[in-house]
Amino acid sequence: MLETIAIAEDEQDLRDLLAEFLSRNGYRVLAAPSAAEFRAMVEFEAIDLAVLDINMPGEDGLSLARWLNTRGSTCIIFATAVNSAIDRIVGLESGADDYVTKPYHMREMLARVRGLMRRRKLARAALAGKRLAAIASIDIVGYTRLIQNDEHNGLALIDRFFRDVVTRSLPRHSGSLFKLLGDGALIDFASVHNAVEWALDCQTETRAYATAHGHAHTLRLRIGVAVGDVVVRNGDRFGEVVALAARIQEAAPAGSVMISDVAHAMTRGNIRKDFVARRQTLKNIAEPMQLWLHETSSATLAESASN
Repeated sequence: MLETIAIAEDEQDLRDLLAEFLSRNGYRVLAAPSAAEFRAMVEFEAIDLAVLDINMPGEDGLSLARWLNTRGSTCIIFATAVNSAIDRIVGLESGADDYVTKPYHMREMLARVRGLMRRRKLARAALAGKRLAAIASIDIVGYTRLIQNDEHNGLALIDRFFRDVVTRSLPRHSGSLFKLLGDGALIDFASVHNAVEWALDCQTETRAYATAHGHAHTLRLRIGVAVGDVVVRNGDRFGEVVALAARIQEAAPAGSVMISDVAHAMTRGNIRKDFVARRQTLKNIAEPMQLWLHETSSATLAESASN
């Protein structure tokens, strides 16, 4: 369902322009030229954010903001030509979340709207016991074959690898390992950037470790990263993002890192490696998804086909 924005603005040209611009950018928009018409317009509406002019004929925007705050958790932006420090302080103390001076650029207003909407979603998720997390799923490729060939030494190798590489690398990237799966693990990062950087570093360190211990062809990882809401309970993490990270990891070629489209959008320009877009059908997900792949060599795709 579209998020709803209500506008109270007596300047018709500005009101119409803002309403059209926000509508084009994916919001449901209601607009009124006065506080009285605004009240009537939203009386039976659940609105997510209000953009209020302060100086309007009749009731002003300050009074309207106080009325909105009695109705529930609506984000409020004052958009006004009044720009003294005292006016801004009064406006913010009246319950507004932001204060924009006219004339303003439409894209600046959109950025402010999006920022408030994101914080509102995070606050609601926190109240529901949820939080945003980046989940990394890792898998040891060929685990079964490794154990079948030499169970004792194979298990010892995997234990040492998790101790020396995976567990030791997590504090540098603020990661928390919350579930071991025998042939893999699930790791929680508060930052998507940290999750992706850790995944790339982990693949590099895994190759170095495997080569140093004579297992260059038997110790390889797949890593998948996804971002979304999780519920933390008894040290475990629950939510669709946990399953999505595991599905992405299953689709990743051996030795690679594959991340979700959302994770890529949140880290674009801030990660040091190039990722290539790839349409991928995932297990138990009907529609193909846009994912982003980082490989260490051009031979990886062919190599993963045999695993």
